[in-house]
Amino acid sequence: MQTVENTGRPRGRPGLTPEVREQALQAAGELLAEKGLKGMQARTIASRAGLSVGSIYKLFGDIDDLIRELNLQTYRDIAVHHEAALDKAGLPETQVFDRVMVLARAYIEFVVTQNARWMALLSFNSRHGAMAPREYRETEDALFGFVESVLAPAPGFADPRFRARAARALWASVHGIVTVTLPNSAYDDPVADALDQIGMIAGGVIRDAAARA
Repeated sequence: MQTVENTGRPRGRPGLTPEVREQALQAAGELLAEKGLKGMQARTIASRAGLSVGSIYKLFGDIDDLIRELNLQTYRDIAVHHEAALDKAGLPETQVFDRVMVLARAYIEFVVTQNARWMALLSFNSRHGAMAPREYRETEDALFGFVESVLAPAPGFADPRFRARAARALWASVHGIVTVTLPNSAYDDPVADALDQIGMIAGGVIRDAAARA
C-alpha cells in the first residue's frame, strides 16, 4: 500500500520560537500602552498575540517577569527620548541649565504621551522594585549617568561622587514635581507650572555646585 506524504501545514499553534516570543511581547506592549497594568492578563495577552494562555507562561515564566521586561523597554525608551531631545536642541555643553531643562521637558512629554506605560512602571516598581534583575537596575543607573554627563561641564561638578548625588537629587526632584504638579496644579498650564518649579530646583543645584568650586 502506497504511503501518501502529508505536505499540508502542521496542525496546532505555532512553535514557541524567538519570533513568536517577540510577537507576544509586542502584543503585551500594546496592551500596556493602552490599558496599563490592567491589560496584563495572560488571557488578554494570549488573545491579542494569537497564542494559548499556556504559551504565554511558557514564553515568559509568569506575568511579573513579562511586565519587568516591558518596563525595561520603557526605561530604554525614556533614555532614547531624552537623548533625541538633547540632540534636537543642539545646545553647547556649557549651557548646563538649559540642557537640564531640555531633559525636564522631555520627561514631561514622555509622561504625557506614554502615561499608561509610565504609571505601570511606577506602580510595579513600588511593589516589586527590590526584586528587579541586575539589567533592570543597570538601565536605571544609565539614566542617572546621562544626567551626570549633562551636569559635568558646570563649575563644581568635577567630583564624580558629588555629581552622582546631584544627578539623583535632580532626577528625584523632577520626578516628584511631575508626579504631583501635572494632575494637581492650581494653574491653567500645569506643564508650565511644573517647568517653573523644576527651574527653581535645577538653578539652585547648579548655583550651589558653583559656590562649592
